[in-house]
Amino acid sequence: MSRSFEEQTFDFDGLYSRNYEKIYRFLLSKGASVEEAEEVCQETFIKVLRHWGNYDPEKGNETSWIITIAKNQFLDSVKKKNTVQNKEIDNSQSYLEAVATAKKKSEEEDEQLDLLRKEVEQLPELERKIIRFRFMQKCTIRETANSLGISVRTVNRKTYASLQVLRMKLQRADFAFEGD
Repeated sequence: MSRSFEEQTFDFDGLYSRNYEKIYRFLLSKGASVEEAEEVCQETFIKVLRHWGNYDPEKGNETSWIITIAKNQFLDSVKKKNTVQNKEIDNSQSYLEAVATAKKKSEEEDEQLDLLRKEVEQLPELERKIIRFRFMQKCTIRETANSLGISVRTVNRKTYASLQVLRMKLQRADFAFEGD
């Protein structure tokens, strides 16, 4: 049952100050970066403001309700980000694998492979190692993480970022990707 307008009004500033830090720490504990936690907190409190009329104190306290909203917001943002990143990684991975494993058929391919090697060598050390493990040694993400002593999440993030950088640099150099 919907509450009246008078019952729906509340002290948003008080609600925000009582709960922001709790929500922020909760999101960090779930693996959100500082930026992600801040963004999801903002989205959460916007949603709280919009849906305050649906809050039922008999079903639980306000903090629990807000944490549930924050959890759902965070999961939605992770799903969305992973979908976009996975598509980009799949595309970039296909390009790099095609170039790295292609048989040399011409001088142009030799030049492209040299350019690719040069650009990989210019990456920071950790990113360079990740690219070598993942695409040249064909290691899985978990194998790469274990070999380098870093988290799977770090391997994913660094792979994505490195592939983006390589792709931009190679496109600027008029690099011919398969399928382009």
